[in-house]
This record gives sequence, structure tokens and C-alpha cells, in this order.
Amino acid sequence: MSNPGFLLRSPAKLNWTLEVLGRREDGFHELRSWFVAAALYDELTCCPRAASEVDAVTATAPHAALQVLGPAAKGVPVDASNLVLRAEQAWRAAGGEAPPVSWSLQKYIPAGAGLGGGSGNAAAALRLLEVVGDGSAILDLPQLALTLGSDVPFFLQQEAAVLLGGRGEILLATGTGPEGWVVLAVPSFPVSTGWVFAQLSNLPCVVGACKESRIHVSVVPPLPLENDLLDAAERAYPALQEFHAKLDASADFQLCGSGGTFFAYFPDFETAENCAIQTRLVCAQVFVVSLQHGPILRAPMATPTAGRSS
Repeated sequence: MSNPGFLLRSPAKLNWTLEVLGRREDGFHELRSWFVAAALYDELTCCPRAASEVDAVTATAPHAALQVLGPAAKGVPVDASNLVLRAEQAWRAAGGEAPPVSWSLQKYIPAGAGLGGGSGNAAAALRLLEVVGDGSAILDLPQLALTLGSDVPFFLQQEAAVLLGGRGEILLATGTGPEGWVVLAVPSFPVSTGWVFAQLSNLPCVVGACKESRIHVSVVPPLPLENDLLDAAERAYPALQEFHAKLDASADFQLCGSGGTFFAYFPDFETAENCAIQTRLVCAQVFVVSLQHGPILRAPMATPTAGRSS
């Protein structure tokens, strides 16, 4: 009998809105953002393995615990800096128990593009470890997820449209996500979140003194709003400003997260595809995907691993 692995797909995230309300005393920025999920998926497989087998493999290939494949795999690390392995390390350090595992990550979400691909991978790893192990000792999984990155807790939510505050860890509201399609345009260069935030003016943010939010806490705006990080991102990367200008010639594109992906919303596929045709004239990486509804991470699927006996 084969030893089953478990596969979980993690979607891309979009910042339907993103406000920067000020800089906090801890150095982070106070954010408020409606997050939605988009149907561009990475696929992460977790396979339990015998300890002796792991020892034999890693003796000759130290990073064999993780392989990264797929069209967006280039440049994604397979060492301990990868968020999948960091999630496993954090899980075990927090008291979670699981057998030795190996990971296989099929990457379709471009890295360094503001789409939360790595964050979704980390959240998927935590969920898969729950399936193959025992996480009862972990009292607060979202808090553990936050130590891996500000966007990671989003992927543990049950709704595909949520309003998050703080660094992204405070759930302020859930809502009915918009229906329709988005055109994603990914530039040919990665964008550093840290470098973008470094371009922000240090607007102070203390209790009662943050900039007032323009977002209604209970309603997802029917159309995406301009991202407060746009000016900072285009100052950090002048090429991004030129890229944006070319995109806006065919539709109203908004920056996602800290960049550099831009997205345009359409209520139907035909209109979205017509926009994508024009967008492909100025951008090599263009995706037309629907907006996702329901739980962000669905139930894992069992995937038999050929040639391994239980």
C-alpha cells in the first residue's frame, strides 16, 4: 500500500484596498486593507517519510526536504530561507508534532510580485502539518503565522474577503467578495517590500492620531481603490512608474500590495480577456483569473506517493 502525501493549493492574494495610516512606535506601519483571493494557485505537497529514509537522502542532498518546480520556480530558494521550511521549523518549535516530511512545491505565482505566493505557501504548510501531525500544543496558529510574515494570517481565514488592520494580523471585518475577473500584469523585475516601505514619509501613528481611514469597515468596495503604497513603490522603482503608465493605456490598473504586480478588475471574462490581449503587448507575464469565494485554503487532497510502502 502506498504512503499518501497531501496536496493543498494556495491562491494569490490581492489588496483590493490598501491604506497606510501611519508609522507605529515599533517601526511597523499601521495598515488597513481589504484582502481578496484570486484563482492563481501554487500547489504544495507534504509527504510523511521514515526517519531513516530522510537521513539517507539528506546526507547526500541537504535540501532534499524541499523541491520547487513549475513555471515560477526560478529564483525560489530551496534552503532554510524558504517559507515552507520556515513554517515547518516554527511549527515544531511551537510544540507541533509531525513525522519527518518532504515537500514538493509547484510554483505558478510569480515571486517578489506582491501576490503573496510565499505567504500562501507558508500557510499551506501549517495546514498540511495539521493533517499529518498534531498541533494541539500550538495555542494560537494565526499568531504563529504572523511570525512568518504579515500576510500569512490572511490565508488562514475562512472568508475570501477580509478587512485586516495592524500589520495585517487584526481581523476587522469579513465581507462578500466581489465577483468577476482580474487581469494580472507582472513586471520583469522583482520588487522589495522593505525598500518600498522605506520610501514612505514617517507619518507618526500613535493611539488616536493615525490618519483617518476612508474604508467602510463592513462593505467591500465594488471597485478596487488606489493603493497608498503606489507613490512609494514608483519612487523606489522608477521603471515601475513607466510600466504602470503603459498598462493604464488599456485599463485602470491598481498596484497590488507593495508591488510590482498591477491588476485590473472586470465583471466578465470576455472583457478581461480583451484587456489581456492589449496588456500582453507591453508585458510578458499576464494572467486572467477569477476572484475566489469561500475558504482561502480548501481541504487537502490525498495524493498517493508511488513506490513507497506504508
